[in-house]
Amino acid sequence: MRLPPNRVEVELKQELAIHLVRERICTLAQGARLAEMNRLEFERLLGERHVPWPGTLDDVRRAPEALDLR
Repeated sequence: MRLPPNRVEVELKQELAIHLVRERICTLAQGARLAEMNRLEFERLLGERHVPWPGTLDDVRRAPEALDLR
């Protein structure tokens, strides 16, 4: 793999974060921090890599409360 020197660290951090989320070793938020991306960017990256969302049905049920769109 040939990457420009300034991209090696970024790419390695992203790959590690993807692996840790895939294996449920860390959360999406932790993975995003490790990858140095915001949560939405990281979730898009996971989608591009076909990594299943690690949440539960309870997470989905709580999502509207977490958004607090009032």
